Amino acid sequence: MLLARAEGLDTCAQASFVDFDPVIRGELAIPDDRIIVCGMSLGYADDTERVNAFRSDREPLDAVVTFVGE
Repeated sequence: MLLARAEGLDTCAQASFVDFDPVIRGELAIPDDRIIVCGMSLGYADDTERVNAFRSDREPLDAVVTFVGE
């Protein structure tokens, strides 16, 4: 996702594609011995869309990360 952003593209992580498994397998020729867990949308965000202005609250870094060896 960071590399895409560095190239001027936007991404959106997709939590589950379970309902679309048959379609994805068919389009991408994914064998049955592979499990589709998640995916990612890739493209250009439309900054004029209200939904793209939403920002969720974030925990402070020190509340979720422990740095070792400092």
